[in-house]
Amino acid sequence: MELIERLEARFDELMERVRQLEEDNRTLAAQVEAEAGKRKVIQDRIEALLVKAQASINGQ
Repeated sequence: MELIERLEARFDELMERVRQLEEDNRTLAAQVEAEAGKRKVIQDRIEALLVKAQASINGQ
């Protein structure tokens, strides 16, 4: 019976590790999404600056 109890304890540890990894994965996915949003904002601002620069060049 001791072997079964050890096996059950090990299984419980592994299941807890799986739950922790799932939580870590959710956290990382949220961080990636936030960074992608920041990147889009920056990209849009750069493109707006390029449009202004091009308009300025064409206006001269």
